[in-house]
Amino acid sequence: MKVRNILFFLLLLFLFEGVSAQDYLLIRKNGSTRRYEYRVGDYFVYKQKGSKEFFKDRITEFVDSTIVMENNIILIEQVAEVDVQNATTNRAEILRAAERVLPTAGYGLLALDLFNNTVVSGNEFSFDKGTTISAAALVGTGYAMKAFRRKRVDLTNEKFEAYIVSR
Repeated sequence: MKVRNILFFLLLLFLFEGVSAQDYLLIRKNGSTRRYEYRVGDYFVYKQKGSKEFFKDRITEFVDSTIVMENNIILIEQVAEVDVQNATTNRAEILRAAERVLPTAGYGLLALDLFNNTVVSGNEFSFDKGTTISAAALVGTGYAMKAFRRKRVDLTNEKFEAYIVSR
């Protein structure tokens, strides 16, 4: 009975490995650990060499060094720039969450203080200096994190590379 269970477990393990193996497009900066990944089904926003506008298309397949999309087929060498805002990245999840949570927390803090000061305490409508500074710091930090995050990768620059990883 134990041998049967072990064989069944090994069979499931090998089946899972075959199912989970999927090709993906990897974009990274040389000498850095930061990476951006695109898998089949992801939207790919890119600019072709010689073009001035960005195109958005859904990836359907990767073949050698070719990206097959719903409306286009393109070689990786033809891609000049990639918008990586919606790519899967290894950037810390807490930083991605902070971009969304900090401005919301700042506006919420300011709203709660105004409500407490005017409705609950019965004072005139006014901003408390300390709370306003704290709320502005939260909002400003959240928006600054979003502003300084990398949004586009220029693949014509030799510091960046893009290739398809086959498993």
